[in-house]
Amino acid sequence: MTAAANSISAAGAGLIGAARAWWQADRGRLLHAAKTVMAVLMATWLSMRLELASPRTAMVSVVILMMHQHSGMVLARGFYRAIGMLVGSMAALLLFFAFPQERVLFLLGLSVWIGLCVGGAAYFRNYQSYGFVLSGYATCIAAVPSIANPYAIFDNVVISLSEVSVGIACAGIVSGLIFPQRVASMLLAAGQQHIATFAGFIRIALQGSETPAGLGALHLRLAGERAQLENLRSAAVFEDPEMRANNALMLRLNHDFLEALARFHTIHQLRARTAKAADHRAGDALDALFGRLAAVLPVTAGRTRLEVGEIASLHQAMLGLDAELPAYIAAARATLADAPPLAADRFASGATALREAVIDLLSYTENFLKLRAPGIAPASAPRERSRRRANPANRAFAIASGVRAAVAVLASAWLWIASGWASGSSGVIAATIAISLYSIMPQPVTIARQMLIGCALAWMAGLFFNFFLLPHLDGFVLLAVALAPFIAIGSYIGTFPPTAVIGLGFGIYFCFLGNLANPMVFNPVGYLDAGIATLMGIAIASLAFATIVPQGGHWLAEQYLKQLRELVATDICRTPLAGLRLHFETHIRDFIQFAGSRPPAGRAGQTELLGWAFTALEIGLGTIALREVTARGVLPVAWERHQADLLAALSALFRAPSSATFGAAMQALEQSIVWTGHHASAAANEGRAILHAMRLSLLDDALRLVGDAAANDTGTADAR
Repeated sequence: MTAAANSISAAGAGLIGAARAWWQADRGRLLHAAKTVMAVLMATWLSMRLELASPRTAMVSVVILMMHQHSGMVLARGFYRAIGMLVGSMAALLLFFAFPQERVLFLLGLSVWIGLCVGGAAYFRNYQSYGFVLSGYATCIAAVPSIANPYAIFDNVVISLSEVSVGIACAGIVSGLIFPQRVASMLLAAGQQHIATFAGFIRIALQGSETPAGLGALHLRLAGERAQLENLRSAAVFEDPEMRANNALMLRLNHDFLEALARFHTIHQLRARTAKAADHRAGDALDALFGRLAAVLPVTAGRTRLEVGEIASLHQAMLGLDAELPAYIAAARATLADAPPLAADRFASGATALREAVIDLLSYTENFLKLRAPGIAPASAPRERSRRRANPANRAFAIASGVRAAVAVLASAWLWIASGWASGSSGVIAATIAISLYSIMPQPVTIARQMLIGCALAWMAGLFFNFFLLPHLDGFVLLAVALAPFIAIGSYIGTFPPTAVIGLGFGIYFCFLGNLANPMVFNPVGYLDAGIATLMGIAIASLAFATIVPQGGHWLAEQYLKQLRELVATDICRTPLAGLRLHFETHIRDFIQFAGSRPPAGRAGQTELLGWAFTALEIGLGTIALREVTARGVLPVAWERHQADLLAALSALFRAPSSATFGAAMQALEQSIVWTGHHASAAANEGRAILHAMRLSLLDDALRLVGDAAANDTGTADAR
């Protein structure tokens, strides 16, 4: 008996321990699911209390907004959702005003409008894109149900706006007041993780201890983390006045990061080239300099974040290094007095790149610490004020997304008209939502398929809820008790990354297909028909993603690459400097993120795109710096002719890369280097160092299209 009792006691203790471990791991997810249930029930009750015709729009709004666990993201999405619904509703009124009795022309105009909205969503990233998405499918939601009764459009618009407002208000209140999770704390924690990754990258670049493929993977990881930080920054300004006051400081952090990233990438290239040179004295001298910076970097191996105290210590150590670095550089240069000119130039390029990298890294750590200082005053703006410019980096993607959306909506509308399907309007709405909402996501085909699974599960769950549970319920309390488990299941599943889209799809389509009404109408045939039409609409969107200019296709990648080169050829070399640096850095980051989605090798593969990305980053920043030196008016007037020839040659190279244009660009660089070598001013020395770094970037082996010419040039230079 005693043994049995002990066994039972041990089993009970094990179950209690397992339950406690599960609660510790999942309490955040369970809390989020409970908050989602509370917000949905609040929106349902308020919609019924206000006697709105159908609470499902408010319920769907809550589910979509509460897919985020942090209040700032909910508020940001809610803000742009409100704007998008307002614009979309106005567009629905205009379409009915233009085509009140012409269904074909109405649907054609609707598809064009949705295509424009989806194109705008793909063009403007971040939360702005969500407003464009809503403007598109809000028009469809408000207009399509009224197509047989145009006189009802105004009432539908008013009801839709009212229900969306209820959903936004309920989601915002619950997320912001009940156990709120702040984006600001998540942003600061993510920043500490990012700087740990960045410090590891810097150490690798200084020591040259990584292959190009490994370095490229680390670049992609850094770019992804930086993009996440930018998304968090955009949301943090909605919930935290202090973060909003320091928005300029966070923008400056992004600027300093990209500047330092380019410098350390140049240093990594320089190490690779000096290792191949016959004379190793320049490489040895640079290694000694690089080692001084590596010595002050914190150890990041096996760690996921750096503490603020460690970053403060790094900043202080770098301040001391920055003060001593000129003396170290002068002493190392003295040891190369009898070295060949090429070795001396390589040392000068490496020393200048290190000095600039230390300055950028100091600025980054200083702003990083300021952002975490209590009671910080609003930060000053970045050193240049950005102005709105056209975005050339994703124009092809935006056009392709808009055309794809228009074709998908037209296909679903044609199927509706040709078949005379009673629930065809549900298919058009589902196709519109899917083609709009998933276009701005990284892998739309996969997401559409997962959403199809979520919709199918929601359809079956809704069938059980609507026709087996709901007829037996009396009053809102019982309705809430029956509704809560379904909402909680979808929200809980959505907190796991592998099943997040399935959980979101389940929650959205359970509310959408369930179509709670005031009063409720039970129509099993209509429910089944609407479910099939909804699944068909999502399937049409998935097919469109897979066949019409797919994101994984070569054409889109080549257009991205073409527009990246055009960015350097036109904007960097010719447009005014005001706002140019921030504009350029933003779109380079966008291109690097796109390159990360490509296969490693093959036509327009990841390796080739990353090679062009970092060549464009370094040449672009170098060209901007050179133009800024010239704009200060400290170089002789004769330099402007040399700079014009150099910019023309670089523009021709990036517009039409070939051995001929590469040779012309290298010749222009050599002539400019020789010219600056004949002048002993500080500005000439600064320009000469910039030119050497640009030359090194063009000689990078990753630039495959001019690789043969680069190899020939390297051999000639080494022979000298």
